[in-house]
Amino acid sequence: MTLVFLGQTDAREVDRIDAAMAAVTGRHAPYAVTTGEGGGRSGDRRGGVAWLRLVEGGRETAAIAFELDQALASNVYDAQHPPHPHLTLARGVDQAPLDDLRRVAATLRLAWTADRIVLFRSHTDPRGSRYEALTAVGLGT
Repeated sequence: MTLVFLGQTDAREVDRIDAAMAAVTGRHAPYAVTTGEGGGRSGDRRGGVAWLRLVEGGRETAAIAFELDQALASNVYDAQHPPHPHLTLARGVDQAPLDDLRRVAATLRLAWTADRIVLFRSHTDPRGSRYEALTAVGLGT
C-alpha cells in the first residue's frame, strides 16, 4: 500500500522523511486491514494496474497517508483529492487479468495487521522494479 509517492527524491532527504514518519506513526496504533473487491484499469500509457480495495483499515490508512503528506509537505493530497487506500497487486496488466481479478476477489479476503510504515527506494529496470527498504517506523512508537 503506497501512502505517499515521493517520486525522485534526493538520498539526503532520508533522515527528514524518517523523522516525519516517526512523528506520524507515534499518533497511530497498529490496525487491522482486510481486502475487498478487485479493480484496476488497463490500456493506459503505463500499461495498466490491478488492485484490491480495502474493506477494513481504509480510514486508518487514509489518515496516516494524509498526515504523512502534510508532514513531508509533498502536497499530494488535499480536501478535494484525498487518499484512496488500496493494495496494488500488479502493473503492466491488460483487461484479461483484471477480469480474472474481479472474479476471484469476489470471494477472496486477505487480512493482516498494519504495524509499521516503510520508506522504499525503487530501482527501475526494463525487466521490472526492485524495491529496497531504507527505513521503517512502527505504529504507536
